[in-house]
Amino acid sequence: MKRFFALMLSLLMVCSFALSASAEDVPDALEAASKMTNEELYTKAKEEIAKGAQLNFYSTTSFAEKAAANFMKAYPELDGKVIYAEIDDGETYTKLTNQIGSGVKDSPDMALVQNGPDLKVNLLEDELSYNYFPEALKDVVPEEYQEPTVVTFINSLMIYNNKEGSVKVSNVWQLIEEPWKGRVFFKDPTNETVNLNFLIMLTSPEWTEKLTKAYEAYYGKAWESKDFASASYEWIDGFLKNVNYTFTSASKIATGIASGAAGNMGVFVFSKLRKVAEEDRPNLTVLQFENDVDCFSGFMYNIYATVCSDTDCPYTCALFINWLLSEEGFAGEKSWNSSQGYYSPNTTIEKPEGLEDESYMYWAGKLVFEDLDYIDGLGADYADIYRFINVRVSK
Repeated sequence: MKRFFALMLSLLMVCSFALSASAEDVPDALEAASKMTNEELYTKAKEEIAKGAQLNFYSTTSFAEKAAANFMKAYPELDGKVIYAEIDDGETYTKLTNQIGSGVKDSPDMALVQNGPDLKVNLLEDELSYNYFPEALKDVVPEEYQEPTVVTFINSLMIYNNKEGSVKVSNVWQLIEEPWKGRVFFKDPTNETVNLNFLIMLTSPEWTEKLTKAYEAYYGKAWESKDFASASYEWIDGFLKNVNYTFTSASKIATGIASGAAGNMGVFVFSKLRKVAEEDRPNLTVLQFENDVDCFSGFMYNIYATVCSDTDCPYTCALFINWLLSEEGFAGEKSWNSSQGYYSPNTTIEKPEGLEDESYMYWAGKLVFEDLDYIDGLGADYADIYRFINVRVSK
C-alpha cells in the first residue's frame, strides 16, 4: 500500500511539473517571439506544425476568417493549419475559461475578443491567456494598444433612413426627446458588452463634461437636475427610453433601417452596411457625414488578440498576430481594411481611397472610445451603473 501511495504521489508530482512547465513555456516562447523576425517565426511555426500542432482560433469578428486565409497564402507551409471559429460576444469568456486547459480536442490556441475589462479579469489576470506584442512594431502602434494587444478598432455609428430627407440631428440631446421614441434602434446593451461599455463610458468625467456642454448648447441653459447625478445619467435615461430593441443583431438593424420607415435611425456597426441589399443602400445616411454632431455620433471599440496558456503553437500564434498588425495582413484582399468601419492600431496603415469612410484619426473626438482603464477602475461603482442601465432596458 505504501508503494502504491508513493507511486501516486510521484505521478501527481510529474503531472504538476508538466503543467507548470507548460504554463511557463508559453510566456517564455512569446517573449522570445516578440524579438524575432517574421522569417524566424515562420521557421519556428513550421516546426510546431511538423509536431502535429494547428492554430485554432476564436474570433468575434468574421473578417478574421479572410485574414487567416490570406495568412496561409503568405505562409504556404501553414496551409490548412489555421482554423477559424466565430464566437458570439455573449459566450466568449464562458467558452474560453471552460476550454483553456481542459484538454478538449481542437480547443483554442488564441482568440480575437472584444470587451477589454472581461479579457483582463477572466483570462489575463488568471494567466489563462497571455499577451503578445512584437517589439518591431512598438514605434508605430501607440503604447496604450500594446497591452492588451489591439488588432483592430470597430465603430458603431448613428445611421438613418433618408427616404423623406434629412432628420436634421446635429446634437445628441435631440435623441432623448419625444419625437424619437421607438425610432432609435440599438442592440440591447445588457446582451452586447460593447454597447454597454459605450453607455458606461458616458459616465466618465470627460464625457460628462462634453454632454453638459452639449446640453447647454442645445437648450440654451446650464444643466441641472434633482433626479440625476449628472447630465450623462439624464442622457442615458432618455436615450434608453426611446430605444427600440426589435432587431437583435447589428446586421438586422442595418437591413431593417435600410428597408424600413423613413426617419428611423440605428446605432450599429458601420461595417454591417455590406449586409444591406444594393437597392436599399441609397436609403441610408451616416449622420456624421451629414453633420458634425455636437458631442458624438457613435462609438469605437477594440478587438484584442490573446494567446491561450495551453497552446502548443505559440510561435505560430505570434506570427499570425504580426500578420494582423501588418499592412499586408490588415489591408490584403477582402481584408478588414477593404471594408468600412475597421481601423488598424498601426499608424502607418490608412483607409484606401474611394471607400465611404475616414481614417481612425478623423473619428477621434467624434466617437465615444472604449477606455479599458476607466471601465476597469470603476470597481464597485460599475455595478451601480449597470443597474441604472439594466432597469431602463427592462422597462
